[in-house]
Amino acid sequence: MSAVDGVLTVADVVTSALRKSGIIGLGQTPDGSDILDAQNDLSDMLAQWNVKTWLVFERLDTGFVSDGRFVPYTVGPGGNYNFVSRPDRVEAAYLRILSSTPGQPVDQPLRIIPSREEYSNIALKQLVAFPKGIFYDTASPTANLFIYPWPQGALYETHIITKNSFPLILPLTQDLSTLPPETRPAMKYNLAQRLRNSYGKKSDPGLDKLAKDSLETMRNSHIQVPELKMPSAIKGRSKYNIYGDTTY
Repeated sequence: MSAVDGVLTVADVVTSALRKSGIIGLGQTPDGSDILDAQNDLSDMLAQWNVKTWLVFERLDTGFVSDGRFVPYTVGPGGNYNFVSRPDRVEAAYLRILSSTPGQPVDQPLRIIPSREEYSNIALKQLVAFPKGIFYDTASPTANLFIYPWPQGALYETHIITKNSFPLILPLTQDLSTLPPETRPAMKYNLAQRLRNSYGKKSDPGLDKLAKDSLETMRNSHIQVPELKMPSAIKGRSKYNIYGDTTY
């Protein structure tokens, strides 16, 4: 973090990682190619962190009011659920009943259908009724959210819970000081560890220990483990939906 203005930029992280990795020495200024390589490695590292639920520091709750169409809702840049980049998965979902008492909305959890193969087993995919589940098709750059059964227009709002992603477009001046404090050493030490490998340097046990410890600290701070629930079919109180080949 800059001692002058209290701002941590991509340039600060990249330069610090290059020094900690031993690629440049104290007081030396990295050249443009070293900076570019480190920027790319930092972006790649954060992209991998975005997929790991236990490393992401926040969950986002995003809703979209049903419009009555039999088409999937789009998730990603410019979509019905507008994100800078499409989430790799939906962590949880629920349905908000808009016709409930004003100021006291009623929410109903939605089952996540885990695969395209399981969604394809639904016989009547355009059934209009009270929704029970969703299927998230991870197309790129914009994903598709299928709801089953389809909700009537304007009556319901479908909410999805997703991970808040680390930024991947990383100009040198981008401010990273808004990220949680525990992510800063993790970025520096783990990027330094990657850079040593990229430049063909031998493993540094001290650096490896710092990188591992900083990542474990971040994991312990960010991880959220939901309570385990038994499927209704196993509990023996399930009902069978003849139209969707599902139990509920």
